[in-house]
Parts: sequence; C-alpha cells; structure tokens
Amino acid sequence: MLPRVWFCWISSLVLLASGCRGGAESGLAPPTPRVVSLHDVTTEIAVALDAADGLVGIAELVDPTPGVRALTVHLPHVGSLESILALRPSLVLGLDITLQQEPALVARLKNEGVSVYLARPEDVEAVYEMIRELGARLGVAERARELRDQLAQRIEQSSVTTRVPKRVFVYDCCDPPFSAGGRGVLSQLISRAGGHNIFSDVDDDWVSVSWEEVLARRPELVVLHAYDHEGQADVAGKRTQLRKIPGLGELPTTVIPLGCSLGGLRSAEGLERLRQALEDLT
Repeated sequence: MLPRVWFCWISSLVLLASGCRGGAESGLAPPTPRVVSLHDVTTEIAVALDAADGLVGIAELVDPTPGVRALTVHLPHVGSLESILALRPSLVLGLDITLQQEPALVARLKNEGVSVYLARPEDVEAVYEMIRELGARLGVAERARELRDQLAQRIEQSSVTTRVPKRVFVYDCCDPPFSAGGRGVLSQLISRAGGHNIFSDVDDDWVSVSWEEVLARRPELVVLHAYDHEGQADVAGKRTQLRKIPGLGELPTTVIPLGCSLGGLRSAEGLERLRQALEDLT
C-alpha cells in the first residue's frame, strides 16, 4: 500500500492503453521514448536525469519540489483513458501501486506494445535500482550512474550506526491513523536515522492502525506528513488530532514532506530530517 493520497488518486485514474510501438530500425539509434509518468517519484527522477524533454504527460503532482514543478508545468496531466491515448506514449513509468490496483489495464498496455516500468522501492537499494533502470530506459545510463552514486553517498554520510533507537510513529493522515509499515523505504530511513518504526513488524509498506495500537507501542517521536491533497498539508489539524489522544498530544513532533518518504531522490532529505529530529530528542 501507499499513503492514502495515492489510493484516492489511483482509483480515479482510468489507465492506459496505446497503439504506439516505438522501436529502432536496424543500425539506427532508437527514437526518444514518449514518456508518461504516473507518480511524483518517477517524474522527479526523469527531471533529475535531464530527460524531461521526453515527458509528454504526467499525473498531477502531489508533493513536488519547486524545481520539478517549474520544469513540468507545461505538461498535460493524465487522468483518463482518453487523455493518455491522446499522448501516444511508448513508455509508461510509475510505482507498483498501479499494478496492484489496475492489473488488467497494465496487461492491456503491454499487449499494445507499450513498455511499462513500475517500481516498488522498499529500501534504498531498490531506490538505486530504480534510478539505474530509468536511466537505461530513458537512454541516459551514465547520468543515472552519477545520480545514483550522489544519492548513495549522501545517504551513507547521514546514516547513524551508534545510537539507542528511539521509537517513531509516522502519522500520515486520518482517524483511525494511517501509518508506515515495515516494507517501505521510510521504515529503513527511520532506522538509518537512529530510530525504530513502531510498526516495522507489519509486513506492508503502509497500513491503517488504531490509536490503541499506537499507544501500546509507546512512541517517543511523531512524524507528521505534509502534502497538498485534500487538506493533508494541514499539519496543525494533525497536531490537534494527536492532542485528542491522551498520551500522544505531549509527544515531540517533526514535519516531513510526503515526497521525502516514498522512495525517490528525496530519500536523503528525509533521512537528514529524521536524523535531526531524533538528535533533538537527546
């Protein structure tokens, strides 16, 4: 599962079909792919790889950096079968949530000859592999190696190896709460920052829990997600909700943009924010 915003979005997105069949003639360089990106994570990587010129459409951005928004503001947003078909994509990028929610439509894409890459970044190694794979598919493999190495170096430099872990509760949204399980990259980032995700034993990336379960696991820090979708940037409202729960309202909190938690290039920023918040507890 992914944060609630992606369930809301993906269920309304009528995916994908296309008769465009890119491919190179023998002896010629392959044509530049016509790319549709269905997730902030893959859109941001394409931009960072200097491959934004190949993007012909994107899903509406949920939590982009200002730079990514500026470089993609001219692109049409996909949101229906017709809007995607009109763009004639040869390559569709996104995360595995698309396959989970719309397997038949993904199969239809492939049957039509459209190349599909849907990543599932459960840890930082999977993030590195996603960068490599996108670089290969976008024809910028060398740039992808550089980007991967830069990200890996930043993550390793920010990782903590000697600290008694502090218990961390991720409050994405909602009542009952939606939180991070053990299979997502965020849980690993918390560990690398010197913390322990209190729901790391849950075999899923995102999970609905109860306030009683949260209290029973005795968190010492609450991570609040902020993102611009259906009021989820209203961090004050989330703090108000926490104050309604005896034992949680007095806990320290830190705010992390959703884009830092989903397993993309902003993973390093997420790690640095988490590390600082945990250091502030000592």
